[in-house]
Amino acid sequence: MKQQFRETELGRERMCNKCRDFWPDDSEFFYLSKDEPVQPCKACYNELPSVIAKRERQLSRRGARA
Repeated sequence: MKQQFRETELGRERMCNKCRDFWPDDSEFFYLSKDEPVQPCKACYNELPSVIAKRERQLSRRGARA
C-alpha cells in the first residue's frame, strides 16, 4: 500500500494503514525506525495480537517474581 499524506494547517499528516486515520507524521503517533515513522500508528500497534501476548507474558513474569 502506498503511503498517504496530507498537509494541514498544523503540518504533514500520515495515514495509518490499519485504522485509516490521519495522524501527525511524528514520533508521538508513530514508532520510528532509522528516524523514519513506521506503520501502523502507535494505537493500532498496541492492539496487535502479538503485542498483547508479549505484554501479558511480561506481566506474568513480573508477577512470578513478586
